[in-house]
Amino acid sequence: MRLRSLFLPLLALLPFAAPPAQPVTRVVSGYYTVGWEEQSFRPCGQRAKWWVSNPGPMMGAYADLVEGDWGTIFVTVRVDLTDEGNWGHLGGYRRAMAVTELLDARVPSPDRDDCSRVRET
Repeated sequence: MRLRSLFLPLLALLPFAAPPAQPVTRVVSGYYTVGWEEQSFRPCGQRAKWWVSNPGPMMGAYADLVEGDWGTIFVTVRVDLTDEGNWGHLGGYRRAMAVTELLDARVPSPDRDDCSRVRET
């Protein structure tokens, strides 16, 4: 009995669970925001924000378009998107994404929702 109680916790360490799902590649448009302990993306048509685990080529455009360290730009990007879970700072985001290609970047329009422009084109 004593020997079994020693080995049972070790069984929990063995990889019985299925491997994590591979990220899904997707093209998305939305708002990329960098702030205090935040690097998030709010896709068009959704209220939820995603954690940006790797901004990749988006960082160059961000640096060119934003004055200072913090701000928001509107982008269209190709990303690897995770399944739903707890991602990012304190697990506060439902998904995480890694940018693999930047397709478009601009300063958000002060007069109109940039997402409506994406739907029109």
